[in-house]
Amino acid sequence: MSFKQLQFERISWLLPIALLLFSYVAQINYDVWRRYSAPKIKTTYNLYIEPQPLSAESSKAISFGAKEFVADLYWLKLIQYYGGGDPNGKYRKLAELFTTITDLSPKFTAAYQTGLLILPGEGFVNEAIALGEKGIKNLPDRWEMPYYTGIVYHIYKKDYLTAGRYFENAAKLPNAPENAKYLAAIYYNKGDQRQTAYALFKTVYDGTRDSFIKERTAKYLAHLEGIFLLDAKIAEFKQRYNRLPKTLNELISTKLLDGIPVSPLGLTYQYDAENGKIIETK
Repeated sequence: MSFKQLQFERISWLLPIALLLFSYVAQINYDVWRRYSAPKIKTTYNLYIEPQPLSAESSKAISFGAKEFVADLYWLKLIQYYGGGDPNGKYRKLAELFTTITDLSPKFTAAYQTGLLILPGEGFVNEAIALGEKGIKNLPDRWEMPYYTGIVYHIYKKDYLTAGRYFENAAKLPNAPENAKYLAAIYYNKGDQRQTAYALFKTVYDGTRDSFIKERTAKYLAHLEGIFLLDAKIAEFKQRYNRLPKTLNELISTKLLDGIPVSPLGLTYQYDAENGKIIETK
């Protein structure tokens, strides 16, 4: 082989590597320019540098059995991705990363907890709930899964009844915080399941050693007892006069009630004359 042929083969072998390195350096410089020097535009620089996670099936295929190792690599990538901050756009790949990580490592507790805490705030509410359901299935003895899922339903869905159910389920699991059952009762009450809420508050009151929770629970019990008293007197009025009272004062004028109870929570009992129901207002 002549010297020229050898030189040509060496150049043809090095050329693709040189082009790859050039494109890599050019991409880094372009990303830096987009982030720090480019005019403010709507397109996010994350469009160019955000991670591109493989599906769990593809990740498993290339892991050669080391699924936990690949999950850890994606976990580090997620921390870098989210921790680095994104001043212009959205973390479009965030939910995808949590899904892949927990598919590869189904018992990765920290991934479920972190996802349930940060995904909703980044606009991935339904994805957070799906992650919580997966965590409940794969980690049935961890109270954190239903507990944090309940928080998502409370804050982002305003679905208090469902939130109450998740908190109640969390309270039944080992090492659950004492406030889980207390929160379940609060959300059952918000979800208009007052009898269930009262039973839970009573259980908490009888079993807690926390002075603050005991005091607050006693107030909730007295508050609900005030509602139950008004409900009973409204029903008695209807039975006696074959109609609903027009105001709560009618219960007093007809001697069914000595006075309107006062809520120890600082709430006001308001009366919905159309439906005959008591409404709590601040």
